Amino acid sequence: MDSRFEIREGSVSDLPEIAVLEAICFELDPWSLSSFEEAMNVGGCKIYTVFDMQLSKIIGYSVIISVCDQADLANIAVSPSVRKMGIGACLLGHTLEKAACDGVSEVFLEVRASNAAAIALYEKMNFIKIGTRKNYYRHPKEDAIIMVCKIG
Repeated sequence: MDSRFEIREGSVSDLPEIAVLEAICFELDPWSLSSFEEAMNVGGCKIYTVFDMQLSKIIGYSVIISVCDQADLANIAVSPSVRKMGIGACLLGHTLEKAACDGVSEVFLEVRASNAAAIALYEKMNFIKIGTRKNYYRHPKEDAIIMVCKIG
C-alpha cells in the first residue's frame, strides 16, 4: 500500500465521513450514520479507517464485531477512486491481524452473491464459502454468500 495511506483505529468523530463514503460505495442499501453510531456502542466493535494523508480524508473503513473467539466482519469498503491499489487487501489484513490479537480465531461475513470483486478478495485472504442466506439483501433482493476465515 502506498505510503500516503495510513490505517488507523476509527473514532466517533470519523463516523460522519465514514457514512458519506458508505453512501458512495453502497448506494443501493447503505448503512446510515445512526447504524455506525449503534455499531460503535456494541461491545467488541472496532472500526478501522484508511486515511489518505494527501487528501486529508478517509478513503476506506472496516467494521468488525467480536464476541469471545468469533467475529463478524460487518462492513468493509474502499472509495471507488482508489480501488485496485491493494488498499482493500491491506485493510482487511490489518483488521484480521488486530482481531487475532484480540483472541479471535474465526471471522465470518456475508457478501452479495453478485459481488465478484469482493468474493475474490475474501478468497485471496483465505475466506471460504460455507453457505447461503436466501434473499438476505433487500435493495435489490439478493442472496448472501456466508464465508469464514480461520485466523490466529
